[in-house]
Amino acid sequence: MITFKYLYNRLSIKMLTTKEIGKFKKKLQGGEDHLVFIFEALSNPARLKIFRLLSKQKDICVTDVARILGVSVPAASYQFRILEMVGLVEKERMGKMICYKLKKENPIVRKIIRIVG
Repeated sequence: MITFKYLYNRLSIKMLTTKEIGKFKKKLQGGEDHLVFIFEALSNPARLKIFRLLSKQKDICVTDVARILGVSVPAASYQFRILEMVGLVEKERMGKMICYKLKKENPIVRKIIRIVG
């Protein structure tokens, strides 16, 4: 019969100490809220496509994205606003046109580009 002790010794399973558990708890406290919002924003297929477009293009205007995605300009604008709210893109006004670009100075944006770009 296989016992817990046998498995413990055989598989070299090591339970965490109270001190180690405390360290992990401290490392996991706070700071996740921003990442949750970023991942929620990118979980939408349209916003992920926009992010990928911007990773290939320096900047892009809302009207162009609307045409590429086959959606209305207000729908594309709405998706950009969400990406802007979570800090992934920034807006540039060019006359009457509104264009966006990735905030590449943000280390999180650079990491996401490497993953999905």
